[in-house]
Amino acid sequence: MTGMDYKGDIFYIDQVTAGKVNLFSFLVDRHKDNTYNLAFRICGSHEEAEEITQDAFLKAFRSLKSFRKKSSFGTWLYRIVYNTAISFVRSRKQGVLALEDFPADFADFLAENLNEEEAENEYRNSLINFALQKISEDERGLITLYYYDELSSEEISEITGISKSNFKVKLFRARQHMIQIIEKEEKKKMIYHE
Repeated sequence: MTGMDYKGDIFYIDQVTAGKVNLFSFLVDRHKDNTYNLAFRICGSHEEAEEITQDAFLKAFRSLKSFRKKSSFGTWLYRIVYNTAISFVRSRKQGVLALEDFPADFADFLAENLNEEEAENEYRNSLINFALQKISEDERGLITLYYYDELSSEEISEITGISKSNFKVKLFRARQHMIQIIEKEEKKKMIYHE
């Protein structure tokens, strides 16, 4: 579906609430990648992210009549995905499901025939992903919404229910927490390689 074919979220919402439920698929197609990415960054598992995304779309479909159109449909849907993902991770009770137990070494990326700059970038990304999976699901959600999805503090406040000033404090703490995790991992590697 190209941008030209898409008539806008409100058009499809009105059609679906008027009884043309099959048109909900247009909303799913338009928002599935962003919602999946948010769910994945919070839970750290592809299978669980798919489950969370499907669950969130089902909740959105069932609640579509309550959508007030004060905010964008995307923001409203993100709130559903965010809350569904946070609840899912909390109910897991096993703690954080890491993407990887230990971040890869810089040498691992060099061994993949990457040049030094590419290897350094991949190594940094692996450390960031590792740290992202080690912080709380709430912190992961805030980092994801702000840095990956590039949403404004107003949108994030609306999605999470956290005031803008509190969001900034929590985001700062989440960043600090990630930095501490990364620094600790880098120290471990330095000791290990000495």
